[in-house]
Amino acid sequence: MAFEKGKSGNPGGRPKEKVWADAIRVAVNRAAEGDKEGRKNLALLADKLVASALAGEGWAMQQIGDRLDGKPAQETSVTVTRVKANELPDDELAAIATGSGEGTDPAPIDPSQLN
Repeated sequence: MAFEKGKSGNPGGRPKEKVWADAIRVAVNRAAEGDKEGRKNLALLADKLVASALAGEGWAMQQIGDRLDGKPAQETSVTVTRVKANELPDDELAAIATGSGEGTDPAPIDPSQLN
């Protein structure tokens, strides 16, 4: 089936999973009932989050930190050793070819080969 200009690529509409998220967005953007200042529910939720953080709730402090500063980057270290196939012994090449070498301890790294 080829693309037809002007025809929707999603004739079934939005997936059902979005219905709940949409309902939550509508609810938090609606003006809170009985609020003289006409604040939105989202503002009230933010106020409660800040109040919880000020009361010492660690989860609330973390939420605020994640929203203001972003979640902390996860540190990852990777060591790559480049070896030419003709420099490997036959038994190691055979282990790589059969997949049986996976999960074994790697050969010790020569520090002079590191960056």
